[in-house]
Amino acid sequence: MSARETRLTISAMQIRPKLHATACISLALALTACSTPNGNFPSLSKRPYESADPLAIPEATPETQTTSMPDRLIGVTQSLLARNRTGQSQFAAALPASRTSAQSAAGATFGSEGWAQAHVMLSRLDASRADSVAALGEIDHLIAVERDKGADKGLLALLGAVQTEIADTVAGQKDVLAQLFATIGR
Repeated sequence: MSARETRLTISAMQIRPKLHATACISLALALTACSTPNGNFPSLSKRPYESADPLAIPEATPETQTTSMPDRLIGVTQSLLARNRTGQSQFAAALPASRTSAQSAAGATFGSEGWAQAHVMLSRLDASRADSVAALGEIDHLIAVERDKGADKGLLALLGAVQTEIADTVAGQKDVLAQLFATIGR
């Protein structure tokens, strides 16, 4: 037997089991199809509920929205705004000395007396804004609580306006601190 004939015989022996398995599976599938009982099969015609008029969709009632701050929240939001103003006042009071210290430390050697003094002043300036940062955290929490209670969009917008005012103050303070730290070089 030549090498070519040997290869053909080997490949035929490899194909034969595959053909045998395929034939067995095909036969099994054909026999199961024939074994179904005779009888009534489901009809493809429309069922009564498919041809009836669809259910009417109820009209959506317009959602009422709060247009003014509820009494239970007026005191809370005014307190948070007052706390934010206190934080901003403390920040503004500490800013001139911190700015002077940062400007005098500009270009100072890392770890020098002037550099260290400027960092201490900027740390105090950062701490002076604690009331504003705390007020922002509290208004964020209040909005989350009201949202969880199912507050309407109007109330959330009113609380969002308070949040925006406080967040703008905190962002402004953060920007000033970043500028001063850039002046002295971290």
